[in-house]
Amino acid sequence: MTQTIRIGNAQAFWGDRPSAAVDLLSQAPDLDFLTMDYLAEVSMSILAVQRERDPQRGFPQDFVEVVRRLADYWAAGGRCRLIANAGGLNPMACAAACQRALEEQGCPSITIGIVTGDDVLDLVKADDGRSTAFLNLDDSRPMALVQDRLVTANAYMGCRGIRDALDGGAQLVITGRVADPSLVVGACAHAFGWSLDDWERLAGATVAGHLLECGTHVTGGIATDWLDVSDPANIGFPIAEIDADGSCVITKAQSAGGCVTVDTVREQLIYEIGDPGCYLSPDVSVSFLELSVREETTNRVSVSGAKGSPRPDHLKVSATYRDGYRAAGMLTVFGHDAIRKARRSGEIVLKRLADAGWTYRDAVVECLGTGDSVPVLDESIRNWKSYETVLRIAVESEDKRAVEAFSREIIPLVTAGPQGTTGYAEGRPKVHAIFRYWPCLVSEAWITQKIETKLSSDTTGKRNHAAQWPPTPVVKRTVASTEGTSEEYPRALATAETLRDIAIGRSGDKGIGANIGILARSPEYYSGLVEWLTEDRVQGFFEPMGVESVTRFLMPNLGGMNFLVRGILRRALRNDAQGKALAQALLSMPLIDFPELC
Repeated sequence: MTQTIRIGNAQAFWGDRPSAAVDLLSQAPDLDFLTMDYLAEVSMSILAVQRERDPQRGFPQDFVEVVRRLADYWAAGGRCRLIANAGGLNPMACAAACQRALEEQGCPSITIGIVTGDDVLDLVKADDGRSTAFLNLDDSRPMALVQDRLVTANAYMGCRGIRDALDGGAQLVITGRVADPSLVVGACAHAFGWSLDDWERLAGATVAGHLLECGTHVTGGIATDWLDVSDPANIGFPIAEIDADGSCVITKAQSAGGCVTVDTVREQLIYEIGDPGCYLSPDVSVSFLELSVREETTNRVSVSGAKGSPRPDHLKVSATYRDGYRAAGMLTVFGHDAIRKARRSGEIVLKRLADAGWTYRDAVVECLGTGDSVPVLDESIRNWKSYETVLRIAVESEDKRAVEAFSREIIPLVTAGPQGTTGYAEGRPKVHAIFRYWPCLVSEAWITQKIETKLSSDTTGKRNHAAQWPPTPVVKRTVASTEGTSEEYPRALATAETLRDIAIGRSGDKGIGANIGILARSPEYYSGLVEWLTEDRVQGFFEPMGVESVTRFLMPNLGGMNFLVRGILRRALRNDAQGKALAQALLSMPLIDFPELC
């Protein structure tokens, strides 16, 4: 039996680097599997609109071009198998388009496995509302409130269909909605012959999948110390070398930029995980509390110790529904008193609209460049005297006409607003339909994964020349030192001034809440962090943003903690609507009364 497999990831979201799959397989052509993740909650709504216009759409067209560019890899003898949730709302149409692309490029016959069964829209729409089924996980509202406006409803399926498709010989597996880590778990279950109740091994593979799913997040992307990351223009996508026991080593191609360190791995481990003692997936329930993270050599970090228990009886459902319209416009204001001028300009726009009789469900005026993206920063570090700011005004309403009126009102500031108003070349802001996220649960017993296959024709005979891989010779770069890097860390505690001096962090959204993970830069700081960075302190810090509650989960094995901050993202019009800047804001906290400094 295979003892170790190598799995890479070349897509973290729909819109990620288009060349990533070709780049990674050029740098590491011996990968066993390559995963690609395309589906965020909002992606499904976009795909639904596309499918309404054309029944043959409903999947990311970008993926077909990725497959087209990989035809040469397979024609040149490449053996890596590709697994992607790029089927979106129409996996069969996606598979058919990929089949055509492969045949047009002169590729050997490829078996395409298609996994479906995640679409539960009809099931959810048929619910009569008399049961507690499909209650909103964030606030327990009944589905009946939005049932007539539903656009999509898809269950996060597990690894079973992927494993079965690979067992059936698929070289390319296309799925609809599956849990992000399950792309990796399915490959492992196939390669190692695991039973789907082998909880410890499934837990290890789920951790590996979680580390890979966000692509360059684990190779230096969005790291707290991103300025120290070498060659960021060529940052490499990650590779996991996974053993048969479920443990793994996270690495990258030697010629790629970026870095894999204990800190980049720890930051990704705590990203959007909720309770680290009970990370729920459709394959297994995982505890991160005994994970061990250790540097083996440069750009090689081992991760082991995941603990698994039986998976939940219910699957999470990501549903989306229509909820009115929105628009956001931006202008640059330059000159003396720029921020006062910008705020006054925003007030003028909203007053004119109110005087005309238009009403809005929500409206925000932000002066970007002052700290308004997360408006909780200490006054001493907010940039109130800036000579330049970007005025951002956003509104939302059930009435499309009200949002169209706003779109027409902002540009007149170019002549009626303050001197120094510029940056209007893009014209009026566009009006967009709003699609809200509705998380709920569905019984796993109601979901049946279905596997179908397509076999592309061998068209290598049409080629005028033999396939070459990599497409062009891979040049190994000599990476120069990055200029303007950040300060060396960790600082001595005696000279530390803010939380960032002794900790790193990462944040992201979970519905209307957010996860903020904080990790001590050095083990010696952890006990002080536990005593000082309490739930009450975090809730007080973010209070201006309407926080409902804060729950802290400790992770002593990683020297970290995860805060679940409920309600902080309820105002979806904010510039930082997905909470990506919240950790940076928290890291700005002065270390006043820090126990080891007293």
